[in-house]
Amino acid sequence: MRGERPALHHNRYDIAPFSPGARSTHWNSENPALGPLRGRFVLAGDAILSFYASPTGRYRGFECIQRRDDARYSVRGTLLEEDKVLSSWALELTRA
Repeated sequence: MRGERPALHHNRYDIAPFSPGARSTHWNSENPALGPLRGRFVLAGDAILSFYASPTGRYRGFECIQRRDDARYSVRGTLLEEDKVLSSWALELTRA
C-alpha cells in the first residue's frame, strides 16, 4: 500500500464450511470502519471470488483472490458506497 507508513487493515471473518461438492459458501464479517458485512465465497478455477454487502446495501464490493503458484496469490478488489468507489486495491501476497 502506498503511503508514508504501512497501513493496517483487518477483518474478522466467520466462514460457513463448504458443503460436500459445493462451489460456494457464505461468510460474515465485522469491519471496524464499515460495520457488519455479509458475503459469499465462490470457487472459480484457480481463484476465489468474494461478493459482499452491508445489511442496508450502503456498502458493497467484490474481491478476486487468484492463485499464481504454491507461494503467490494476486488480489484485486473494490469497495463501493452506494455508487461511489471508495477504494480499490491490487495486492501480491507471497508466503514467507
